[in-house]
Amino acid sequence: MSELDLAYRSAVDAAAWAAEHVQGRQLEPTVRNRLAGAAYGLALEHQRAMTVLAGAQAYGSALALLRCAVEGFALGYWLLYQASEDQLDAFKRGRMTHTLEPLLRRIGDENPTGPRKKDLQNLVRRMNAMTHGGIEHLGLRIGTSSVGPQYTRDDLANALSIGVWVATMAAVDVVGGIVGDTGRAMKMMVEADDLFLRGRMPSGAADTGDARA
Repeated sequence: MSELDLAYRSAVDAAAWAAEHVQGRQLEPTVRNRLAGAAYGLALEHQRAMTVLAGAQAYGSALALLRCAVEGFALGYWLLYQASEDQLDAFKRGRMTHTLEPLLRRIGDENPTGPRKKDLQNLVRRMNAMTHGGIEHLGLRIGTSSVGPQYTRDDLANALSIGVWVATMAAVDVVGGIVGDTGRAMKMMVEADDLFLRGRMPSGAADTGDARA
């Protein structure tokens, strides 16, 4: 099985796992909880949409949603853990916005198994290009003598794996940080690590898939 196949299956499993833990959970309806829950929910929806698009081999659209998924998670994290009451009020009134770069600078490295904050920050420029149709993305759709997708399996697998990290960490934060079920959230962290690692090729294993998606 190729690394892309592993990453795709892991992403599908993570989307279902997150929905099972998050959907219908009751929370204290504070402004902070409601705003953070909405941001995390959007991140989860974007990650689930990435799996639907990847399953339909609409890889360009799946890659375009990666930035949206990461941004939704980063915004939820800031709203839940870091925004002051005044900042929450300003955000609620549409008087404060954050772009992805400063949001990622605010995220700690709590999850040693998933992608590091520094790695995500290094990906920002490329994620922006993927979302907005920049030259980096267009270049991946132009062959030497034809026009069409030229995405590598490694790039697609990496994007889906980052999506798994987004989905699992968002779900953990909803259950532990918003719902307040810290015991369940701790168990979920173990399951989240397993889901993330499940989508990675074991060290030394050969990827026998094609070079291009």
